[in-house]
Formats: sequence, C-alpha cells, structure tokens
Amino acid sequence: MFRLARRSCVLGLLAGFTSAVGLGCVFYVEDTQCGPNAYDYRGACYCEEGYDGDDPAGSGCAPVMSVRVTDDCDDGDDVGWKLFSDNRDWTWPSGTAVYVTPGLGYDGLETIICDIDEWVCFGAETDGGLVYGVGLDNSEPCDDCCYPCESRELDLGYLTCN
Repeated sequence: MFRLARRSCVLGLLAGFTSAVGLGCVFYVEDTQCGPNAYDYRGACYCEEGYDGDDPAGSGCAPVMSVRVTDDCDDGDDVGWKLFSDNRDWTWPSGTAVYVTPGLGYDGLETIICDIDEWVCFGAETDGGLVYGVGLDNSEPCDDCCYPCESRELDLGYLTCN
C-alpha cells in the first residue's frame, strides 16, 4: 500500500501539481530564503514575534512598534496626536486623522508597522493650542521626539501643561 501511495504521488507530480494535491501528497520546498526578521517553516516564510508583513519575495518583515502617551494636563482638552516617518512621506494614522488620548491620566496606546531603519517622530496638539513634539502638521522643531523604528513598546510619557 505504501508503494502504491508513493507511486501515485510521483504519477500525480508527472500529471501536474493539481493531481498531486488531489491525491493528498504534500511536498515541501527546502532551503526557502526568507528575508530579515522572518523564518522558514516547511517551505513558507513567517514573521518572527514582534514583526509583521508578507514575505513572499524574501524582503523581510517589518517591526511592530507600540506607542504609549498619557494626557497629564488637567485643562479639560483632549490631546490629538500623530506619528510621522522621518524617512518617507507617511503618517500614522493616515491623512488628516489623529489619535486622541482617552482622558486625563489614561494611556493612549497605538500600534504601528514601520520600516527597518526608519525614524518615527511624535507630534500632538490640544484643542486649547498646546503643542507637543513636532505638532500635528510636523512643522515644529524638536530635538528629542524622533525614535528608531524597532519591535518594542515606546512610552512617550506624560503630556503636561508646561
């Protein structure tokens, strides 16, 4: 029986891949070349923990970075905030949308997928006009509000009224 099943798989391969699959044969590709932060499992590439993406071309997986901010300004205003790529024309969230802190003393936590070797800059603004980091339009000067894209949680700390 084993020889017959094996012969059926070989015959199925000769007849075409569809026939081989129909016969229940499983074939694995060996030595799959996966990109950075990806690994091979039975001929397919998968992202390592903390990374995301589709790696069919061996380009690798991108880091997943979580960013945490806390509204610590008791002025009654919500804080709208964005993240900007310092390397390309990209924002999180996209377009004119902004993340909004959930209230005084509560953490706002958002997860993004960024590119390896990319720098991510933080900008925020309140309804009352307080500006943090590079601002909501990425136009404010800031020496310490850009961070390397890495698979990690980045805690930006407390946004105070000062």
